[in-house]
Amino acid sequence: MGQYLHIGLCYKVRVRRKLLSDQKITEAELFQGMNRLLDFTLYERLDTESELILVLSHEVLKKNLSMFLAQQFQFYKQSKFKREHVLRTLDAIDKCATAAEIIELANTRDLLNLQRLDLVDSMIIGTWNNYLEINITLLTFESVGKVFMEEYKDFLIYLVNLIRSASKGNPLAGAVYATIC
Repeated sequence: MGQYLHIGLCYKVRVRRKLLSDQKITEAELFQGMNRLLDFTLYERLDTESELILVLSHEVLKKNLSMFLAQQFQFYKQSKFKREHVLRTLDAIDKCATAAEIIELANTRDLLNLQRLDLVDSMIIGTWNNYLEINITLLTFESVGKVFMEEYKDFLIYLVNLIRSASKGNPLAGAVYATIC
């Protein structure tokens, strides 16, 4: 079955506390496992009674997003159509006064290279390598469809590592996430 490949910045991660309790996973084990995926020094905790929630720092996002995306876009082979969309995205981000405006812009889905995507993913965590369901909100900067891939998580990690390597010095590199859904 064909699905879409999405690459973006992990804006928010939510984990249900009941799920942690049911699977007997401590917060320390959770963060140890999640730290392999993301740099959590970039995130703020906004927990609720029922969920553990991490949100990408608005200060880091606003300060670095335009430069980060400009770096990433230079690696794409771009048609005139793609170049126009990239320039439109960068211009729209630069006009935003706050990170909240950037998030709202992504929510509108008007820009090809900045869209919000909510998804459910899983990760292996804990002493018994349990699969833990996590809810993620991505700010995608690339979506490619229809890809025919099954069980290619290692390939996605490779892509994320390439993007992070090419973005050394930009703290948003630690928030890059890729998924197929």
